[in-house]
Amino acid sequence: MRGTILGAVTAIAMGSAIPQAQAAWHGYFNSEAGFSYLAPGDVKGEKTNYRSASEGQRTATVFRSVEDDVEYKVTVVNFFGRKGNDEDIIKEASALLRGANKVLSDEEARVESSYGRKMTVDLPTNGGRSMAAVYFNQGYLIELQVTVLPANGDYGSPDMGRFIDSLAFGAGREGDATELKLMR
Repeated sequence: MRGTILGAVTAIAMGSAIPQAQAAWHGYFNSEAGFSYLAPGDVKGEKTNYRSASEGQRTATVFRSVEDDVEYKVTVVNFFGRKGNDEDIIKEASALLRGANKVLSDEEARVESSYGRKMTVDLPTNGGRSMAAVYFNQGYLIELQVTVLPANGDYGSPDMGRFIDSLAFGAGREGDATELKLMR
């Protein structure tokens, strides 16, 4: 009897913990670049510059949140007026993300009909593990990158894939999703 009660209490506690953890995730979208994604925490945006070897300096916006020593980052780069094709820009961005890191995986990826690349790397000097995906949509390079920092240490966290795989194109305001504006 005591075992049954303890089991029931444990199941209830575990069941109530799951919705609380999932409640921390929220939907975000950008109608200009035509994408949406899910992320935990409070997302902040900042204007930055992106340096492309083939296309030169480009304006970019980085949307970032940090939750439990895991950094979630979406970089949106304006490539209007480019000379190169989408695939070359994706390959160049992927090479920058791989850098001098230890590559654990690097493969072609698709979201709906959009071609991209997805990779996982270990950062140098025990800096953590990062998973990233790179796509091109409506004249914008879109990079999603999640980094589990050493303070967290859960390099097999399913939250990495949940963030990367939440990307959708053509999505707009759905439910209580928050619109993020690109910075000029």
